[in-house]
Amino acid sequence: MRRNTFYRVSLVTLLAAGLAVATAASAVADATSQRYPTSDSSKKSTAAKKKNKKKPTIKVASSDLGDLLVDAKGRTLYLYTPDGENIDESQCTGGCASAWPPLTAKKARVGKGLDASLVTVNGSGQVAYNNHLLYGYGGDSAKGDTNGQGVGGVWFVVGSDGSQVAG
Repeated sequence: MRRNTFYRVSLVTLLAAGLAVATAASAVADATSQRYPTSDSSKKSTAAKKKNKKKPTIKVASSDLGDLLVDAKGRTLYLYTPDGENIDESQCTGGCASAWPPLTAKKARVGKGLDASLVTVNGSGQVAYNNHLLYGYGGDSAKGDTNGQGVGGVWFVVGSDGSQVAG
């Protein structure tokens, strides 16, 4: 009888230890798969990155002011008249650049309806279209906002042809 009890206790102990080891191994496998995804999920991740890279840097959107340039997120783009057509160096620096952040990219892509030959990126990475450096405006809080239009008589929305929009 003692022998049977000993075997039963031993068997239960071994089963419990085996269950603990299996649970721990499963937890390690889950953690490892999260850190090192399988090639299938890596392919999906790579495909998603490639898709994002193909998004246009600038595109056209319609507004009350007509068709205008917007960035990849749909935010209105502006030109600064003191820049003139000098796309090599922005005249908007310091606090100006904080309120009017330059649109930058390593390589600029254009959306439908825009002429790719009119887009350039200068040495500092700022994007220009039709010889006008492009900027966002901190006073625009949502897609379609054009709160920077005419500010100080020097900031203007950029039309789809790349020229200053009056109004």
